[in-house]
Amino acid sequence: MPEVSHPMQRAAGLKITAADGEGCSGYAVALAVSVLARFASPWRRLIVAVLPLAAVGLVLALNGPSLGRVHPNQSKAAIIDAALHGYDATAFSRVEAKLMYRRDLQRAAKELSGTSPDESPDDLIWVVAVSGNYGISPSFGCCSVPADYHGHNTWGLAIFVDAPSAPQANEFGVSYHGDWPP
Repeated sequence: MPEVSHPMQRAAGLKITAADGEGCSGYAVALAVSVLARFASPWRRLIVAVLPLAAVGLVLALNGPSLGRVHPNQSKAAIIDAALHGYDATAFSRVEAKLMYRRDLQRAAKELSGTSPDESPDDLIWVVAVSGNYGISPSFGCCSVPADYHGHNTWGLAIFVDAPSAPQANEFGVSYHGDWPP
């Protein structure tokens, strides 16, 4: 096979041999493929190394704020035990506890926004939800009991600030509508 010399070929340091013996007419494609193959290897390494890192970074950035690796002061079981202190735990069909920041609860439930100067949106809190007659029964005053009130609550919430001291709930929410907090 005759050797074909082309300026691009010499610039790239490549050697292309002609299969049909006629000039460079059909070899521009072979030259382009060869040049691309020579530069593809570093790009492939870059893409394989950088693209996954960029994807993970993007997912973390778009995921928004989260608890991450927070190590609570109290365990979920200890918080549930404290919430059910004084109650027969078998009387409730469902009891759940969730660790969250106060700001996340405030965003979800405006009525629990809190106005105490001791409350901070950055407080790490446990929210315990209980299905059943939990918490203090509502007080309606004289002669104003709603017609749909059945004489007891159907669900309640207890909120505990996650602190190193013994768990103590100082915020509650109750309702007689439905059987689980919205």
